[in-house]
Formats: sequence, structure tokens, C-alpha cells
Amino acid sequence: MSNVQVLVACMHQDDDSLYKEMNLQTDVVLANQCDECSYRTYIQQDGNKVELVSSADRGVGKNRNKALMYASGKFLMCSDQDMIYADGYDKIVEDAFEKCPKADVIAFNLEYMNRFTPPSKEVSKFKRIHLWNCMRYGTARIAIRKSAVDKYCLSFSTLYGGGARFGSGEDSLFIREVFRKKLKMYASPTVIAKVKQEESSWFKGYNDKYFIDKGVLIANAFPLMKYVFALYFAYGLRNTSEEYSFYKIYRLILKGIKDFGRI
Repeated sequence: MSNVQVLVACMHQDDDSLYKEMNLQTDVVLANQCDECSYRTYIQQDGNKVELVSSADRGVGKNRNKALMYASGKFLMCSDQDMIYADGYDKIVEDAFEKCPKADVIAFNLEYMNRFTPPSKEVSKFKRIHLWNCMRYGTARIAIRKSAVDKYCLSFSTLYGGGARFGSGEDSLFIREVFRKKLKMYASPTVIAKVKQEESSWFKGYNDKYFIDKGVLIANAFPLMKYVFALYFAYGLRNTSEEYSFYKIYRLILKGIKDFGRI
């Protein structure tokens, strides 16, 4: 039996068909956002268990937290339903933690089949991740020890992501919390899954809301250095759209920082 368990934030599922669609090969929790509240268990031919936990709650953060409540694996992987996992991903994860036993969290590479979200640098070698570069890693890329989740009561913000008030950010804040708790995070160059990214519930292009929401996220993640990070992110996003100059992006991020203070 594998020590790896995949926690999938999904929508409108009524069976265990995602197990085959996503090429899953371990125990799975499907945290299913739909219009009913129910719990079902499916045992696969390979002996793995799929738990379908359905609720009418809205917001990816709530869904991920629900999956964490049902988690039981030694190593947990947070996933979205548009991912297709590599064969033997459980061994990839277990080998990575065996290689680096002091790691609490390990991020892996993803292969994007139809990317519309902002690009991030892929990892070329096994290395330590630090606070100043942790924000580029989403939780779909990571595996984390369940013991760390339990010990430090890690959870996802419900303010961000699809179905929530603000755009993406629940992943970044989760990883930010990892560093607040002084956990050790590493990155592996191995590709763990492909991502289809056919549509998004939160990314509607580089518009005012995108940059304002980025400011809200920065104020939440870095309260003492928010203005420094505002400059850093504005500079990094300056070429995303011809309609938005560095200064316009910076002003919108500052507006988001102010908006966070009013929440």
C-alpha cells in the first residue's frame, strides 16, 4: 500500500471517474463542490480507496480544507481535477522524501498542456526553497508530510481562489504559512503530472481585478514588507499586458493593499 494520498479539489462529480481520468494510482480524497452534501467510498480494482466528499460550500480553499480533514496518507498531494499524473508518481514522491528525510514539503515540476496562467520557472535540480522564492510554487506541485499538517494545524485561506472573494492566492498563503512555521521545503526537477488547464474559475485575463487581488494577497502574506513586495511583483508583471505599465500595475497593487486593510 502506498504512503501517498492525493487530495483533489473538484466540482460536480457524481462518481469515481476522475480516478482513471487523472491516472491516479493511490488512495484519493475527492473534495467535491456541487449542490448536495454526501459521502461515498469506492474501492478500485488495484485496491486503492476513493472517497467522494460532496458539499454545497463554495470556494477552493474550503474544498481543500475539507480534503485535509479526511486525509490519512503519510504524504499528501493537493491536486486539481485538470491534472493527469505520471505513472509511478507515488514512488517519485516517496523516493524524494527518502533522498531528503529532513524535508517537510517537496515541490515537483508540472508539464502544462495548454497554459493560460502566468508562467513560473521550472526546477532544474534538487534544491532548498527559501522565503524569497516560495511564492512561485502552487500547492498542485507539492507533497507534504501529514505529520506537519497535523502538528502545525495548516489550512487554506477561504478568501482566495475559484468561488471566493479574491482571485488565486490560497496556494501561496498555504506555502507562506509553511515558512512561518519554519518547516523545510525543497524542490525536485522531476515532472509529477501534466496539467490540461482548459478553463479557469478565477483567471479572466490581466485586468484591474487581477492586479488589485495581487495587492490583497501581498498584504496578507507579507504585512511587514508589503510595499517592498508591491514593487517586486509590479516589476515582475510589467510585461504581462500592453495596457498596463509598471506604474499602473504598481498603483493597482497598492489599491489592493489598502483594500485588505478594510476587510
